[in-house]
Amino acid sequence: MPKPAPSFPQPQVEFAEQLRVLRLRAGQPTEQALANAMGCGRTTVSDLLNGRRFPSWELLSAFVEACGGSPRDWRRRYEDAHRGIDAARRGRAARPDGQGMLAATWYRNNPEFYGALAREVRGARSEIRMTYVRRYPPTHYTSAASADYFAAVLDWARAAAQEESERGVRRIIGVPESDGIPDPTMLAWVREHHEETADLFTYQVSILRWSSTADGQNMALLDDTLAFLAFSGGSRQKLNGFSVKDPTFLGYFARYFDQLWLSLAPIDAYLDGLDR
Repeated sequence: MPKPAPSFPQPQVEFAEQLRVLRLRAGQPTEQALANAMGCGRTTVSDLLNGRRFPSWELLSAFVEACGGSPRDWRRRYEDAHRGIDAARRGRAARPDGQGMLAATWYRNNPEFYGALAREVRGARSEIRMTYVRRYPPTHYTSAASADYFAAVLDWARAAAQEESERGVRRIIGVPESDGIPDPTMLAWVREHHEETADLFTYQVSILRWSSTADGQNMALLDDTLAFLAFSGGSRQKLNGFSVKDPTFLGYFARYFDQLWLSLAPIDAYLDGLDR
């Protein structure tokens, strides 16, 4: 029996219709052309135009400007849509039949989390977005499952490149620093990673300068429905987390990711700045 299509709040669907009208008036630029102008992936543009995702203000501004419009003219309708979506979601969460409840899959340890994530990465259809904001590089973790996950991401990106498809990976890597000086171990890994992936155009990296002595909140967002959240702490190898298959849940984190992505420097620009 086919799975029912995910439903989205009506104000979100109506807002997407307004974006499609703006695109039409701009001469119907391709999704890839809009993505290039906005600094995001083509799947992100497709999600906005089809109502699968409600944009952050920064992402909307980039879309409007790419279509030759003025973001200032969109502020009121954006806020109205945002309020309507929040009201619709509160109503859904309050339903007594339980259909507003989220079903999470919990992972008790590092192998469980990374093993499940690697399997889902291999089955991703169009877009992978992820963060890596930890105190140590991936090479400092001994779990075979984590190594398999990091390899699966690059394998997926390489397969997308060979197919000449529009699939892609966007990864945010946090580089710890103290008094503006990057951690030498993490920086050495970032340079090595950049050399390994510099010619892989389906794999993009931006750098988050990270001044905290603790790990950040890490996530992996697959396509438009599946979100993994990881929690690290205690010993260096300890990690657990959970995943949720829900487009609304993922949408919250996708908006945060896209807002953060637009504010960061690509890896080559970051490294060029250090070398000057």
